[in-house]
Amino acid sequence: MPKQLKAVDVKILQTLREIGPRNLSNVARTAGISREQLEFRIKRMRSDPNFFLRIHTSVYHTNIGLRKAVVFFEAVPGKEQLLFDCLTVNGFWLYICRSYGTEEGCTAIYAVPVEHCNELEEFVHELRRLGVSKSVQVYWSTCFQGGRITSDWFDGEGDKWTFKWADWIEEVKTQKTELPYTLVESKSYSNLADEIDIKMLEKLEEDATRSMVEVAKSLGISPQLARFHYVEHLVAKTLVEGYEVFVMRYGVSPSMMVFFVISFPDYDRFAKFARSLLDKFFVITMGKNLGENALIVEVFLPIEEFRNFVDTLSTMARIGLVCSYKHIIQDLRIRSRQTISPPLYNGKNWVYDHKKHMELLQQKVADYASQLPDFLDQRRRLKRVLRNQKINKKHFSPLKRRPPAKSSENASKAPKRNLLR
Repeated sequence: MPKQLKAVDVKILQTLREIGPRNLSNVARTAGISREQLEFRIKRMRSDPNFFLRIHTSVYHTNIGLRKAVVFFEAVPGKEQLLFDCLTVNGFWLYICRSYGTEEGCTAIYAVPVEHCNELEEFVHELRRLGVSKSVQVYWSTCFQGGRITSDWFDGEGDKWTFKWADWIEEVKTQKTELPYTLVESKSYSNLADEIDIKMLEKLEEDATRSMVEVAKSLGISPQLARFHYVEHLVAKTLVEGYEVFVMRYGVSPSMMVFFVISFPDYDRFAKFARSLLDKFFVITMGKNLGENALIVEVFLPIEEFRNFVDTLSTMARIGLVCSYKHIIQDLRIRSRQTISPPLYNGKNWVYDHKKHMELLQQKVADYASQLPDFLDQRRRLKRVLRNQKINKKHFSPLKRRPPAKSSENASKAPKRNLLR
């Protein structure tokens, strides 16, 4: 029989998201089980690939001077992997995956110093100029609000998730409009962290279950100093906004992760929709598009429920709750995630080397071109020369040959060359 989550597992996951993994005795009391049972079930979900439980500390990037961008790329056919590799040369990436849907390409999430947003846009649009990407869409976002696994849509008797799409529509209509600070556009992107804070954030973002003793040892500082920074800096200055608890909710059942961009007629309807997602177990993360009544939301659904979700959005559009929506499906075979990077921090500020990023990008594309078969490379070079010199290509078409010269019989018998061969 396939392994699946039980009601007690869902309760544990909900409690871990709410109060974190740093005090397991408190988690056990809140979940209504013994600490021994709690540790057994957490260990089971972490070690079993059918569940793949991971707990990360959620960094509030706004308060360390970083602004987030979600970027969707359509790749030039045949260059999908090159596109993926190019996106990694800018060290401020957080997540990259191959993606498909209306277009085959990649999706990337960056968190860059707020004063370098224009340079990130130049970096991603350079991929079009270099012939790696056909189109680029950049969505600047608030810091993300993570989803919560709750038991509201879980059938404890049948140990299965239920999808109450019709109830959700009614819930959106009656929601309040107050939102958590993570979904509110910030007026300031001040960097409130120091070097130790950044290094601690990296370790805790990797694994939120690490003890202060472990973190201190890895950084070469005392446990007392590590605890001070955690309490007085990371928590007191809101450098962290909570915990991200990820689990394969559906076991071995086929599922998919999808990014949606959803726009709304006004702020109230945006806020009601976003607030309705705060306790939905199928939401991975979401952020508000800056300057727009629009939401980027990542959902995790069984394949058979994906179309039901889209149908529900369609119903909401018909009754005026949403304006439009589009989606990009993640290719879960090819993706990568990384934490914030302390080497990019000089102790006081982030070091964003735009010139280096552009040089690395151009070099990677050049290296790719040098490995192409000679005839393809020559053909592309000639086409580029013709384009740059604005020569009328019809005179060089391999399908149209010049008529033989009438003044010379020998000239009429001369072989004709295909200039694009």
